[in-house]
Amino acid sequence: MRILFVCSGNTCRSPMAKVIMERKLKEIGMLDKFEIDSAGFSVLTLNMASKDAREVIKIKYGEDLLASHRPKRIIPSLVKWADIILTMATGLKERLPQGKVFTLKEFAGSSGDIPDPFGQGQTAYLIAADEISEAIAKIITKLLNQ
Repeated sequence: MRILFVCSGNTCRSPMAKVIMERKLKEIGMLDKFEIDSAGFSVLTLNMASKDAREVIKIKYGEDLLASHRPKRIIPSLVKWADIILTMATGLKERLPQGKVFTLKEFAGSSGDIPDPFGQGQTAYLIAADEISEAIAKIITKLLNQ
């Protein structure tokens, strides 16, 4: 199964979601059943994940799992590649073709958006990462029970 996480700039939320999902799948021995990627709509000039996103992932997992991340723009071939597209916010979902597109929280059985922590300091990133992690745990259970 191919899952694409989408946020605004592909420097914070979607790369954190990618790493969190890969780590959770690896922990249960199911990573080989999935392909995970991330992209953004408004990729800026940053050529890496944001500093705070990298720090939060280091705090959570003990290593910089975003060290090699390079932000990329969502393109039609990525949309076609994905079986499921999970956006961090409703406004992003509305910009994509319907059918296989859901917000992260919606697909996890909840509602609301993952607030964009960009430029708001490490605490905002920690909150976002915790919300993403909680939703992804529910999503993994859902996908494995299908």
